[in-house]
Amino acid sequence: MEDVKNGILKYLSTFRTGVPVYDERIEQGFKEPCFFVLIIDGAQNREFNRRYMRTDSFDIHYFPDPDNPEKRRECEAVADRLYEEMEYIQWEGSLYRAVGMKHQIVDDVLHFFIDVNVHLMRPKGPETKMKTLKQEAGIRG
Repeated sequence: MEDVKNGILKYLSTFRTGVPVYDERIEQGFKEPCFFVLIIDGAQNREFNRRYMRTDSFDIHYFPDPDNPEKRRECEAVADRLYEEMEYIQWEGSLYRAVGMKHQIVDDVLHFFIDVNVHLMRPKGPETKMKTLKQEAGIRG
């Protein structure tokens, strides 16, 4: 899921010029406005044979400009744009689809939640081959 996270970070770095994007750790004295990307949780389910579905949930925080008197309105505008542009996440030629998008604004900070499903195919294990076969034939009746 590192590819998905890198795709999100790459997109957010082009979202607004000069807005820093932090990954997992927020440094003390960080510069606002900024984004912060956090993986909340993940799960993996076996679908069929060697096929698996992995789901990771992300929380994208947006800290608005502290000098803006309408921080909530700024957060709502950012959320609207993220809904429009975060449906597909691209990283190094792979395209991932975000599902279950939602947001909330808490204490003038936007929390934009997305889930990303990734289909995985495990490699085939070594096959056991027969060494010998003994066959008998006969005619009935």
